[in-house]
Amino acid sequence: MFTSKYFNMGKVVVTCGVNEALENKRFALEVSLALERYAVKDWGDLCESDQEINNDALNNQDDLYLLAAYQTCKGKIYIITNRILENPGDNSTIVCFPEDR
Repeated sequence: MFTSKYFNMGKVVVTCGVNEALENKRFALEVSLALERYAVKDWGDLCESDQEINNDALNNQDDLYLLAAYQTCKGKIYIITNRILENPGDNSTIVCFPEDR
């Protein structure tokens, strides 16, 4: 389970494609490390302006939307956190490939 002291990641899920790729041990480790980086506000391979958008979004955690990108042995993955329910702060985090977005 991944948690962040900076924001509510909520339930962390993966897409079907990422789930299948997790059979590769190296990829599984890379996803785990990416989630650890994400939890401490390391947004990975985003440009500086997109990183600033994430940092600014942390000021409005009731309607949170965060995006990060990381390179893995299976290609780029995105990690996205956003509000999933009507209640502010009810978030979910998904790990996906670009084609899954």
